[in-house]
Formats: sequence, structure tokens, C-alpha cells
Amino acid sequence: MYKVLIIDDVSLVRDAVKLLGQWEAFGITSIFEACNAQEGLDIIYRERPELIITDMKMPIMDGTALLKKLEEKPIRSKIIVISGFSDFKYTRLAIQSGVVDYILKPIDPQDLNNAIANAMAEIEKELPPSDTPTDETPPTGNPLVNDVLDCIHENYTKELSLPVLADAFHISKEHLSRLFKKEMGTNLFTYIMDMKIAEAKNLLVNTEMTLDDIAFHLGFSNGNYFSKALKKIVGQTPREYRVNR
Repeated sequence: MYKVLIIDDVSLVRDAVKLLGQWEAFGITSIFEACNAQEGLDIIYRERPELIITDMKMPIMDGTALLKKLEEKPIRSKIIVISGFSDFKYTRLAIQSGVVDYILKPIDPQDLNNAIANAMAEIEKELPPSDTPTDETPPTGNPLVNDVLDCIHENYTKELSLPVLADAFHISKEHLSRLFKKEMGTNLFTYIMDMKIAEAKNLLVNTEMTLDDIAFHLGFSNGNYFSKALKKIVGQTPREYRVNR
């Protein structure tokens, strides 16, 4: 399972990020908090979170110093910056430091979850090879992928993620990620999201379900998130798609 660290000196912002992030959908089960970058560094070195979401302007040690510190260490965490400042110097530093995304406050739920999705996709791509324990003989090849696909097709409206499926099939996340990408040409999260959107399009055209009911049925946190997800992938909002079909 994955870990995330949220760094911001304002507790209300940390609470908002915790509330808005669809953590279970991304396989994130441990959420850590820090009120400044110095405290954050201690947690990073101790817990090695896969994802770091940090503010830029904080007391004691700010996000600028944090990014520079992380560049000096062999830390493989993916970083998302949230800030109340659109100042070019912050944006430039974020780009130079290889952050996944730069989100301005107030935080938009769709922007946040899109950034998390991009970060998790990068994490899956970069999973290192791992040794299989001697008492574990995981299945390999197309039969395993077929079983995973069957599971996804039966449960895609539920909280599915790489760690959840890896546990279900008793194999490592690394093995499943590499095999799925090799056989399907896409990462697992993207495949599941495409399934949700395909079903959304079907329900919009062939049923009279409300947009909120469709969103709930497909496991989206709310109708607004569903609307923005469809808009990004299809190019139309649910209302527009329904009217134009």
C-alpha cells in the first residue's frame, strides 16, 4: 500500500487535502502530516512516502528549501506543489525539481485528484524489480492478466487499485504493474478509469439516471468530480454528452 505526506502550515488546508483526495481509489492507505518542511523531512526519511503534497510558503523551512533538500538525497517520492502564489520563481523551481503538478489555492478537487492520478501513474511506471520470496510462486503471463481483467470488469465501480489487486492475487505490486502494462499497453489506473467513463457514456445515453446517481454508481466522490473527469477525457460535460447523443 502507498503512503502520502501532506505538508502545510495551515491545518485547514491539510484537512481539505485529506478530505478531497480519493485516497483509497489510488491505493493510498497511510496519510502523514507536517506543518513545515523540516518536520516533513523527518517523516520523509523515516516513512519514505511515495507521494508528497507540499505548500511552498511555510515557517522554519519552506517548500523551496524542501525541494532543494530532496534533490540532494536519493528520494524517489513524487511531489505535488500546492500554493497560494502563482509567482514564476516558484513555478520555475517546481519544474526544475521535477514535480508532478503545481496547484493553486483554493484547491479544486478535480485538479488535486488529477495530479494524484498522474503521480500514481508515474509511480507505477517506475516500480523497481523485486525479488519474489522463495515461498511465493505467483502466476505469470496472459492467464494472470485475464484473471485481473475479469476482476476489474466485475468490480470497476468499487475501490480498485494496483495494491488492492496485487493483494487479491497474492503477487507483488511491481510484478502486476509490469505485466499489466506489457500486456495491455496502459497502466492499471488508466484502464479502470476508462472503464468507468465508458459505462458513464452508456448510462447517459441509454438511461434516465440523474448525473449524481451515475456518479455514485461508478464510484466517483461526487457529481462535480464525475463531470470534470468526463469533460477531460471525452471533451464534454455529462449534460452536454447526453444532449448531443
